[in-house]
Amino acid sequence: MILHNILPRNFPRDIWALFATSVISAVGFSITMPYMSLYLNNVLKIPMTMVGVILMTAQITGATLGLYGGELSDRFGRKFIMVRSLAGRFLLFIFIGITIMEWHNIYLIFIFLILNSILFSFYMPASQAYIADLTKENERLKAYGLLRMGINLGWALGPAAGGLLATIDYAYLFFVTAFCMLIATAVLTIFCKESLNHGTKGSSKKMELKVSIKEIFSVINDHKFFTFTLISLSIFIVWGQLVSPLSIYAVNRIGITKSQLGILFSINGFIVVFFQYFVTHLIPDKKEISALMIGSLVYGVGYLSIGFASGFTSLIISIVIITIAEMIITPSSQSYASKIAPAENRGRYLAFYNLSQTFGWALGPLLGGILLDLFSGRSIFIWGIVSLIALFSTIGFMIFKTNKD
Repeated sequence: MILHNILPRNFPRDIWALFATSVISAVGFSITMPYMSLYLNNVLKIPMTMVGVILMTAQITGATLGLYGGELSDRFGRKFIMVRSLAGRFLLFIFIGITIMEWHNIYLIFIFLILNSILFSFYMPASQAYIADLTKENERLKAYGLLRMGINLGWALGPAAGGLLATIDYAYLFFVTAFCMLIATAVLTIFCKESLNHGTKGSSKKMELKVSIKEIFSVINDHKFFTFTLISLSIFIVWGQLVSPLSIYAVNRIGITKSQLGILFSINGFIVVFFQYFVTHLIPDKKEISALMIGSLVYGVGYLSIGFASGFTSLIISIVIITIAEMIITPSSQSYASKIAPAENRGRYLAFYNLSQTFGWALGPLLGGILLDLFSGRSIFIWGIVSLIALFSTIGFMIFKTNKD
């Protein structure tokens, strides 16, 4: 009975195929991204503030244009968008690897990062809408928890391999990532059916590429959804500290090795793999906002603890606390956003919500880079400020819950 409650089961084959796709693509992405900041800072000698600007600009540009992808997934289908996104990223990572191997050209890398962000921003709302299409509301929290498990299984397997490859040549990271994207494309193409029935109300729009800006940004007029999105932005800024600022701080300030950094991210991934479904099972249906309040508070504790970390062991403790917060926040936010989004415009709404997530991931590294440049050494002020933002998120969700009730 206990195993029945904590192990994922009873999902359709298509959800499991999407799970497998998430694992494979996340393995590839996690091999590369934790080391991108190190490459830009340590090899190209770009200051951390400028690294933050580069990553922020690429992500925000990509996510803004990615709103178009959410609208297209409402018109052409979820699988249609996801397959083309993964195939495009396969080509991009090959080009980035060649660029790093031959030229070390920051301008080409910057263009490729923007294109990758666009394709990723096409994929995410389509995959989230795909789950919402195929599950009932009371099953959705667990389904998003399963997707989170897949992504983090990839993050558990990828960074350790990336740490080894980075000691040889950064270019190899991107070639391996490209191969992973190719396999993910094949799995999704073969085993997933299209979830959007073009005869339903939600797909009654014309099958055309033309999309008006007014249509895309009509989400702003939905005050409940827009308010939820704005509050979520603050916690996504906190989330954005995990990969880039934490990597630089752990390696350059605390002094752990790149291989140990890979182990930290693997710990993060494996905890989610083994405990995400259990944590999701503890969150009652229709209690997502309460879960977001708790998760934001735990996030604040986790990032504050980094300011007191003095070595690899203490960083492991911080990562464990941060991972617990992630397991609470991620499926809860996705489930609630999908529930309050109209079914006929689910792709549009989830693309808009993912824009706030990407803004957070983009502003997070910029904020982290500025704080790293402002405060030298192992400064508690860096992580105290991050923790304060998490506290603001807790208060924001608390006010939202009160007004909602």
